[in-house]
Amino acid sequence: MLCDRCKAEVDERDAVTRGGQTLCEDCLMDVMSPAKACDPWAVKLAKGAKDAGGAGELKGLEKAIFDLVCSRGRVPKEEVASLLGVRATEVDRAFSVLRHMELLRGDRRSDGGADLVPFSGG
Repeated sequence: MLCDRCKAEVDERDAVTRGGQTLCEDCLMDVMSPAKACDPWAVKLAKGAKDAGGAGELKGLEKAIFDLVCSRGRVPKEEVASLLGVRATEVDRAFSVLRHMELLRGDRRSDGGADLVPFSGG
């Protein structure tokens, strides 16, 4: 069977029905817990983690996104997923962590899109 959201093949035992849709586990997570870039409590907690180790403690996708943006200076948000070979929702979740740690931020473009940039840069 197919996930109604991402169209990935899902084993019937692993599929979940929510709101009349058949979803894979990844899409269910996205629906149940969407990433939030602006969350004051998360910022406070993440800043404590940043002070304890900062970008040097990053791993996985967060590190890959951070390194990509730092090497280029700015990256169109819509290109990050394809550049790193991951889903856009994974980028959103990882970016949320980096935003909370005040390592990266979004910068609006005149065309309405957004670029990821280092927090202090622009």
